[in-house]
Amino acid sequence: MHYITKLPDSIRQGLFFGLNSGVITTTGLLAGISQTTNNYIYIIVAIISLAISDGFSEAYGLYISKKAEKVDDDSINPLYSLVSLLLTKAAIVISFLIPFMFSKDMTYFKNLYWPFAWGMFILLILDFHLSYLREESILKYLIPHTIILLIVMLLSKTFSRILIKFK
Repeated sequence: MHYITKLPDSIRQGLFFGLNSGVITTTGLLAGISQTTNNYIYIIVAIISLAISDGFSEAYGLYISKKAEKVDDDSINPLYSLVSLLLTKAAIVISFLIPFMFSKDMTYFKNLYWPFAWGMFILLILDFHLSYLREESILKYLIPHTIILLIVMLLSKTFSRILIKFK
């Protein structure tokens, strides 16, 4: 557990941001798109596209934000945040493709068991480490994370089912 405390703040920030964002955005994407297609290639392309586009967008957004936050800071810390966020987000998003290594069955995605279970597992690890760092109860982070994840899944699934009716 000490390895988390030894990380530079900027790397830890990118890591935690990437874990959180990777889980929530990918779970929302899967909750929506899996309701509209039976083609696993579409899911794979969507996830890879998300890893690339959202990864770069958020990483550079964090970089710019850190530059704007401390305008006199000429350190390399914003770059560390950028790299750690980009790598973490890409890895987390791609990890949602694990079921396709074993089967092309879309059931894992349509019933949303896999995205929810995998997402909660990752968020549990994140929340455990954050609560350890801050010496606070894990529930302070886990409960809001669970609620946010369920809301994102529910809204994405609902709107995709509504929109597919207009097809």
